[in-house]
Amino acid sequence: MKKINLVAALLFVGLTVFAQAVKDRNVIPVAVSLNQVLRMTITNGGNIEFVFNTIDDYKNGISSEAASASANPSTAFGMYKTDFTVSSSTRWALSYGTEEASFLGTDNAATTFDINNVGFTITNLGLNTFEGAGLAQGITPEASLYSVSTDNATQVAALEVYPVTLIEDNNTINANAGDNADNSFTLNWRCGTAEQGTIVPMNAIKIIDQNPSPEPDRYVVNVLFDLAII
Repeated sequence: MKKINLVAALLFVGLTVFAQAVKDRNVIPVAVSLNQVLRMTITNGGNIEFVFNTIDDYKNGISSEAASASANPSTAFGMYKTDFTVSSSTRWALSYGTEEASFLGTDNAATTFDINNVGFTITNLGLNTFEGAGLAQGITPEASLYSVSTDNATQVAALEVYPVTLIEDNNTINANAGDNADNSFTLNWRCGTAEQGTIVPMNAIKIIDQNPSPEPDRYVVNVLFDLAII
């Protein structure tokens, strides 16, 4: 009887040792391709031309904003604006500036016109906000945009020679990446208004008072915009 029990026990042990679970393994490769999206689109105002026809133009300048053109209200609304959007999948910076150090005459190439006679402000139309934006309304957004030359879209800046960083990321947890709903802007141009921002002031002397007086001519300069990832 003892021998039979021993054999049965050994058989049970053998079955326990050699009974292995059945399993299988498969591999599914998963890849993620992040293709860079980086695009600036000018939707309006791709060509700006100031035409001085009256003494009031020479005295007060021409501006797209009523506050700066109160003496010349016919030019205050709707004109001299550049609308543009930025679509980017990563943080970005927009540099800008004139191709030449001065406006150059088209009738007489020897004549020049100082670029600081022209200036602009930035109006932010997108969901991304500039540092400090919205504070007057009691809002404290996590700002994702920064602009040194316009003091974060709060003052007039004169034209400068390329390259100058116009808008960049604010280095917060909220990147300035986004589509045209996030990054939509208007440049409000003016010429001869002599507005004195604290960072990049325009020419302080009105065109009618400048010495020597600018020669009558059509002056042109290219303003370059360069969008790059950070």
